[in-house]
Amino acid sequence: MWYISPDDDSPYNILNVISDDKSVILACPLGTGKSYVISKGRCFGGKQTSGCWERYLLPFEVPDVITPKFAEQLILFALSDTSAEAVPADDVPV
Repeated sequence: MWYISPDDDSPYNILNVISDDKSVILACPLGTGKSYVISKGRCFGGKQTSGCWERYLLPFEVPDVITPKFAEQLILFALSDTSAEAVPADDVPV
């Protein structure tokens, strides 16, 4: 499932992606000027994660208009890209 919602803690909208089993939970801030995704689930890049918020740079731009095709691209990246570059929390817009 994916949907867009306002972020209560920032001026941005968030593209949220949640797998049925909740192993993959993604939040992609929109309009920040820096393309990144926050992984909140137990799996990212084909590996187990801590389940805590981990931020990764996207190797592609986040478009102004979110489409099912972009949501698919984000999901495929999160499921298969093992070379994702982690981003420190203080290096992204809040």
